[in-house]
Amino acid sequence: MPVVLLGMASPGFAADCGREDIDHYLDRGFTPQQVLELCRGQAGSSSAPTLEQAHVRGEHLRFLRDAVDGHDLSLGEDVLAFSRDLCVKYDRPNYAEQRKSACGVAHYKIGLQGLKVLEASRKVVFWGSNEVRVGSPLLEKDYQLGQDALSERDQRKLAEELGKDAQAVLIPVREGVAVDAVRARLEELAR
Repeated sequence: MPVVLLGMASPGFAADCGREDIDHYLDRGFTPQQVLELCRGQAGSSSAPTLEQAHVRGEHLRFLRDAVDGHDLSLGEDVLAFSRDLCVKYDRPNYAEQRKSACGVAHYKIGLQGLKVLEASRKVVFWGSNEVRVGSPLLEKDYQLGQDALSERDQRKLAEELGKDAQAVLIPVREGVAVDAVRARLEELAR
């Protein structure tokens, strides 16, 4: 990493990208490659994002990392991606009124092009949960819930349950974070 930083800080790198700019964006979570592209874009390309746009995107990323109750959250140029722990109940209840469940990790990629906030809900005392439901033409869902260990019938029932809301993703919001603030940030990111 020091080699990359030295190369980026050289005088011929970009006229308007100083050491402070480089440090600022590295501190905000940008990779050295992203900083390199930003500085090159500032030097000449009008299609590349400006440093101000990159700063706003960095602010959105920091806020969402603190607000979303998930992990591995990343914000690309066109995609918001995150993972979350998930337990899904499926099949009808047995005699003890219990349903089968599968637990694991779910990975989501949500396209920002055409992103729509469909609903925002708040937890009220003990009922409900803090979450924002979004839809997008580009949605990728990858569930790693131990499906391989289930019988064919259980796999089919679990797939039915997971496919019920195929056009939307629930983004969980941490306790203490305003759901409306998360909704507003997501609407700003939508194009």
